Amino acid sequence: MNVTNTLKYPFKIKNSLAKAGKGIVKSLFALLTLILVALYYQSEIFNFSQTPVSHPSSFYNPYQNWNKKKALKANFHAHGQAWGGITNGHNSDDEIIKEYKKLGFSIATVSNYHNISKINDTSLLYIPCYEQGFNVSKTHLLAIDATEAYNLDFPLGQSLSQKQTRILNVKKTASLVALTHPGLGEGFNTQDLKYLKGYDLMEVLSPYFESFDLWDYALNQGHLSWILANDDTHDLKKQPPGRFFNLIMPETKTKFDVVKALKNGNHVAYASDKGIMDVALEKISLKGNIINYSFSGNINRVKLVRNGEMFMVDPRGQVILQESDRYIRFEVVGEKSVLYTNPIYRIKTSDLAEFSKILYKIDVLKTFTYRILVLVIGFVFIVLLYSKKAKTLSKPFLVKLLNFNFQYKKLRKI
Repeated sequence: MNVTNTLKYPFKIKNSLAKAGKGIVKSLFALLTLILVALYYQSEIFNFSQTPVSHPSSFYNPYQNWNKKKALKANFHAHGQAWGGITNGHNSDDEIIKEYKKLGFSIATVSNYHNISKINDTSLLYIPCYEQGFNVSKTHLLAIDATEAYNLDFPLGQSLSQKQTRILNVKKTASLVALTHPGLGEGFNTQDLKYLKGYDLMEVLSPYFESFDLWDYALNQGHLSWILANDDTHDLKKQPPGRFFNLIMPETKTKFDVVKALKNGNHVAYASDKGIMDVALEKISLKGNIINYSFSGNINRVKLVRNGEMFMVDPRGQVILQESDRYIRFEVVGEKSVLYTNPIYRIKTSDLAEFSKILYKIDVLKTFTYRILVLVIGFVFIVLLYSKKAKTLSKPFLVKLLNFNFQYKKLRKI
């Protein structure tokens, strides 16, 4: 019996398994690299030359024809079971709709990730929505009245241009786009909101984050968007519905008019429990530069937010708009709920219809250069995976590429 060969045999098996394991790991990394290259290659680099902020003399009041008796309770952000349980959703879509019906909602939607749900119950007005984004920075968008889901994302961090790319493309198949929980994680920051355009609403209120600072910052930068409040529930037991919602006043109870009312800011937002509304907006009228307003209910206090600064005011009163005002808005604190209005905003009536239009142009040369860089970095990484010799030779070159990429990002205001 050959003792030496017998002892070597198990070691050969172990070595073969180790090599096979390394090969599988390398293949997985190579596949991941190809996927990331394919995603980031689709980036478009915008020219964010900031246009001067105009200061028109007139203000727009979204509540000039407000009638609370016609207003509808609405939630646009909730998650059911989807994608075979991969995403976080513990209830069926029908169960979610049923719970909102119990609370007196007229509009309830399910906004699963990259998936437009079909609801069987037609007793509520259903508006097709989905949440767009699978990135680590929680940079998510809410597509409202969407015809199809747009799936491109940049999972490992995003530049300003990449965020603008996503907004631009989501809007091609959705009537409205909202920034969801913008202050959560690294979703959106003041540098983003100084330049980003194309979104219509900002989800200022959600169980994960209140983003009033970011909203006020964007409004002061001349980027108008309307408030949105949503439950963003993933589990009806742990996250019961009716905590954050909207009260919308459409002309008729149709999808078209609801979307129109959201586009025009003809709604208010609530933070509450079980959909309770113990304070209400009676009127906000604007004539010249004088605003007359009135709130009712179990009011503790009323706050006037003027260009981002907060003041205490009476539940009924008058505000004289100044030349220095960009906007004013109200927060009404009750015993069991808080009401938030949209801003009375300084904007030309002619500009209102297209306030969320994306005016930036794509820089073709920078886009081409960026895409070449993505391809080169992906190629070098795969070469390093499979070649020890290439790893030694390519390391200094890769360092130079990464340094160039860092400098390039600085030029793009990232």
